[in-house]
Amino acid sequence: MEKIKTYGKHNNGIDTLRGLSVLSVILLHLNIRIPFKTTLLGSIMPKPVYNILFFSGYYGVCIFFVISGFLITHSSLNKWNSLPKIRLREFYSMRFARIMPMLLALLLALSVLHIIGFSDFVINPRQTSLGRAILAALTFHINLLELKVGYLPGSWDILWSLSVEEFFYFFFPIVCFFCRKERQFILLVSAFLVLSPFARTVWYPGNELGDRNYFAYLDAIALGCIAALISRRIKIKKLSLIIISSAGWLLFILVMVFRKVVFALGLSEIGLNVTLLAIGTAIILIAMHKRYTSRHQPAYRLTAALSYLGRSSYEIYLTHMFIVLFFVQLYNMMKLSGEWAWALYVSAIIVSGIFGSVIAEYFSNPFNLYLRKRFNRLFKKEDSLYNVVTLQDQSE
Repeated sequence: MEKIKTYGKHNNGIDTLRGLSVLSVILLHLNIRIPFKTTLLGSIMPKPVYNILFFSGYYGVCIFFVISGFLITHSSLNKWNSLPKIRLREFYSMRFARIMPMLLALLLALSVLHIIGFSDFVINPRQTSLGRAILAALTFHINLLELKVGYLPGSWDILWSLSVEEFFYFFFPIVCFFCRKERQFILLVSAFLVLSPFARTVWYPGNELGDRNYFAYLDAIALGCIAALISRRIKIKKLSLIIISSAGWLLFILVMVFRKVVFALGLSEIGLNVTLLAIGTAIILIAMHKRYTSRHQPAYRLTAALSYLGRSSYEIYLTHMFIVLFFVQLYNMMKLSGEWAWALYVSAIIVSGIFGSVIAEYFSNPFNLYLRKRFNRLFKKEDSLYNVVTLQDQSE
């Protein structure tokens, strides 16, 4: 397979936001297993700061949803110029090429680890079987499976968010096709701003995983789609951009930092905390798209590490549990004191980033491009045959 160094232009601002999101997920999964409060720094850290640093993984996934909707819509507009012009087979082939090589490799690794009996990867047979879990992952309904059987092992559990995303993207091009104007698409998906908070808080009462149903986070993805359309279709002056960017960051900080205020206002109880975070993130994405689309994008040393994580966020997200569990096992085997937890955290974050980036560079990105080229050749042949047949029919 031909090795290709460049896989498309990256937006440094959006990569930084993606990096922040995946970092929050890694920190959450580390803290669940080895609490950072066992260190001196963690023990003296104010509780609100501790919660922001180590219990923001849920919000990190919500931010991922918004970014995903933004990038999918943006790439679709780049390819077809208008959402109603999306070609279903090409859209689905693009999603297959991006998602499936990495997902299939992950499922193969998880299956092997389950069969040989690695404790952190073995699915409890009283919950479900390996075959059932694989089927759920491949058909993107592992979220529904967990609603019935409870939490699966960590590396399986993270796939719930992929199920929600792909459910949306299965219908995305179909909705775009029937909405002959982009305004109609915006009006239709805006309905999720009402439906999703309800789905997060009212559906599946008493089920801890009830908010993982398909409709619970479609408002976040839809807002990402709307933000991409606004950033492409509406010209925003510099002063206006500064004002809306500030508004976006205020909403973002309100939900991420001032959680007690959001809870006291009753917003969390009715699911609007996620909606407000999604609105803030969508506004930030509009500002970042406008600011970072110049030929020379500004890069800052303080955010370089986050941007690095963000460029391979999909690969890091799917593989970070291998790294987290490895370092947790190593930490426990060495019987280190709690003060050494900081070394565990730093090591796991660095290795997760490098591991995911290597996989992206040498596996998923090359396969993505390879499959897209093959699909494009196939579609061109089919189009040529269709044109020949059509011309023959017209001549008869």
